[in-house]
Amino acid sequence: MASYVVLARKWRPAQFSDIVGQDSVVRTLINAIHAERIHQAYLFTGSRGIGKTSIARILAKAIRCEATQLKDNWLFSCGECANCKEISSGTSIDVMEIDGASNNGVEAVREIRENAKYLPSSGSRKIYIIDEVHMLTTAAFNALLKTLEEPPAHVLFIFATTEPHKIPATILSRCQRFDFQRVNSTQIQNRLTEVTSAEGVRAESAALALIARSAEGSMRDALSLLDQVIAFSGSELTLQSVRESVSMVEGETVLGILEGIFSRKPLEALAFVEQAYSKGHDLRVLTCSLVEFMHGAILAKIGANQLGALENMSSDEWKQLSSISEKRSLEELELMFQALHHGMEWVARSPHPKLVLDVLIVKCATAETLIYVDSQRQENEGSGGTVKKPSVQVTSPKLEIKQETKPDLKVQVPIQAPVPASPSASGSPNPLSSPEKAAPISWENFIEHVRKPRPLLATLLEHGTLLTLPYSSENILTINFHPKDSYFKEQLQSRIYNEQLIFLSREYFGQAIRIQLELKEEGESLAARKERITQEREQAAREAAQNHPIIREAKTLFGGELGPIELNDANS
Repeated sequence: MASYVVLARKWRPAQFSDIVGQDSVVRTLINAIHAERIHQAYLFTGSRGIGKTSIARILAKAIRCEATQLKDNWLFSCGECANCKEISSGTSIDVMEIDGASNNGVEAVREIRENAKYLPSSGSRKIYIIDEVHMLTTAAFNALLKTLEEPPAHVLFIFATTEPHKIPATILSRCQRFDFQRVNSTQIQNRLTEVTSAEGVRAESAALALIARSAEGSMRDALSLLDQVIAFSGSELTLQSVRESVSMVEGETVLGILEGIFSRKPLEALAFVEQAYSKGHDLRVLTCSLVEFMHGAILAKIGANQLGALENMSSDEWKQLSSISEKRSLEELELMFQALHHGMEWVARSPHPKLVLDVLIVKCATAETLIYVDSQRQENEGSGGTVKKPSVQVTSPKLEIKQETKPDLKVQVPIQAPVPASPSASGSPNPLSSPEKAAPISWENFIEHVRKPRPLLATLLEHGTLLTLPYSSENILTINFHPKDSYFKEQLQSRIYNEQLIFLSREYFGQAIRIQLELKEEGESLAARKERITQEREQAAREAAQNHPIIREAKTLFGGELGPIELNDANS
């Protein structure tokens, strides 16, 4: 009985024309061979399963084949000569494939250097294909460098890697680099259609589309998944058989969860989670799918079309996602995205991933909504004035994401509506002052005023310093940011944050305010001050602990070093 050859090997590309999704790379290599402008070393980079090693073998065959032909702008090796057969079977003594992961030492590279001196047994080129080249040690790279600097004329190196950033710059500068692209879902689906047709398997288009999307850009993974589905369902592939055989999370489950979240119906969303969990779906994969669809919802919200957003999503799924995204504001979608994105790691690391995902979904679905209506505009509209409609802004303060916890240095003070102050006796303008018993007008108090309804906006303001407060004669609030904090200035210049800031500053200062943002290297922001104070407290605590008699005695007896120090905020 003949051994079965898996589809990923059986349908591995044998000619340049078989390669899917790497047209620019293939065209460049064909032209180089045809013009006899072959470089001394090539570096193929990209994610797994997209054709790096396959193209390296095809390139080797095209260079060493005794009867290559150029037909319809494609270069074909004959596949029948001794060189082609030996390279295909991996037995060629002049084309050596080396696994960089298991042969990563300096001795292996020295052996390559010694063998490279000798001419090939046949043909004009001796070719070394080193896969996972980034796994070589520093000493091995150094040993290889000399050969790359002055290679023998008959030697060609082809390196393949998924992590080019780990390769020394001295090696990179001596290679022609080709960055391979992920194969898109349409290309994968078309290739799967060819394979199933040749294999005599009837397959629904939706089933192949689901396999293509689940392959995440890897042609090899797609063929492996197809092999698994065929083993499960036989010669007929349906959408349901694909879902059952490889436990894939279907789009309707993800959309059902998001529908429940956006509609503020957490129980409906949790029902879909329970359904996916009972089917054995990986909750980490489900969370990743939720993040992916949330990204699509945000793009749909700003008017992007499917082609410019998510090519891996079907048109029906995109339409449904676009429809349900209308139920929430853009800011709420952004905050939900942050919550789910940070939650991916929690779900992956937790011993109880479902509990974590359930809480994340409830948090997103039940976030409070605050609506601010411009009362001044309402009054003008009621009096018959020609003004714009009242502005409505929506936020979800409960979804603020904090990546670390620091001692709370804030002072909670009641904020009352301030009134403009009169000019001083000298005639110079005075800053607006608050009425008796109200908190004084200050940058810190203004941020606290903003924090209650808009915590994210307050966080941005904390990275700025105040240059000028509004005066009775001049209604400008000037905020400065250090050049290294220009990101926060750019965020405040966005439409949504700018409108919020204008509204809340008018509410706080009691008059219409113009906002002016500057970029200067001066002043210490509230965020920088908090960080400095925290570091000073930690340093003082460490010094006190180091000098404590008990600590000194313990170090004398047992040795070791002082571990992390936890500050008690209650005593700050």
